[in-house]
Amino acid sequence: MTNDDTRGDATANLEIEPASMKSSGRCACCGKSRRTAWGFVYRDGGPRACYFVEWTLGRIDCAARFDVVVGSWFDGTTEDDREAVSLEYRLLDTGPSFAVVDAAGRPAAEVGRATKGSEVAGTPLAEEVVTIAGAVLEIDDRVSELSARAPA
Repeated sequence: MTNDDTRGDATANLEIEPASMKSSGRCACCGKSRRTAWGFVYRDGGPRACYFVEWTLGRIDCAARFDVVVGSWFDGTTEDDREAVSLEYRLLDTGPSFAVVDAAGRPAAEVGRATKGSEVAGTPLAEEVVTIAGAVLEIDDRVSELSARAPA
């Protein structure tokens, strides 16, 4: 699925390729089921990132987690050539909100170096990751419940 338009914005020429999805246990605060969906991101036709989205089903008041691993994905590259950035996502009264948080301990850190939120916030890397996460929200139908409903 692509977001290939002529607006000239940061998501132009960005392709989101949903891959798989699984149940990821229960929410610690409410006990409801959690789900994780993941996929791949291509920019200008080449591989750029992979993403993981974990959220509690039917609960917009619980934060969702977006983990985006950005970097080189060509033959011979390793996790040292990629950075895992984690975002906490909430749907607020004012709209969607992303906050960069520590990626240590997240599954995405297995395919990229875990970053610290305080070192990434406000950088071009954070801007790119938020742009990718926004495109995932817009394009990947599996996570549509995260942005489809207005907060209660």
